[in-house]
Amino acid sequence: MFAEAGATHVVVVGRAHDEMLRRVVRATRECEVEVMGDNLACPDKVQTARCLEDFGCDYVIYHIGYDERNGIGERGGVPPNPLDELQAVIEAVEVPVSAIGGLSVADAVQTCRMGAPIVGIGAQLAIDSEEFKRACGDVETILWEVCIQVHAVVSHGLRADLCECATAAD
Repeated sequence: MFAEAGATHVVVVGRAHDEMLRRVVRATRECEVEVMGDNLACPDKVQTARCLEDFGCDYVIYHIGYDERNGIGERGGVPPNPLDELQAVIEAVEVPVSAIGGLSVADAVQTCRMGAPIVGIGAQLAIDSEEFKRACGDVETILWEVCIQVHAVVSHGLRADLCECATAAD
């Protein structure tokens, strides 16, 4: 159904039951669509990345969610930094890693330098930090700035076709 609608990728959440992971991967193979495994809210993001790869995910999404970041901070804790475990996740798997969640423009560029060739821009740049609504300012200009800077990383050794610009509300 998703492939018939034009999807090239689907996302499965790493916290899903093992049977759901198996079924999603099997369905994507039958439809010639790739699957991205998202480790949002997983307590061990590195181990989850390995599991997602073992189940057959074509990509791993290293994801620090809006509510996770803000909720921990509101309770007096130290919110996770979107780069905290990224390198460990990249090194733990052979599949490409996508980074999303709490990325500034500089962080987005850094993720590509670290070896995560797909950058997802969501709440940090596109959604207001105080409430879940569109950010003030020119979001389109910010997204173009990210794309230009990420693509400039190509001169540091990453292939141009590996650096993609994507947007999503996380």
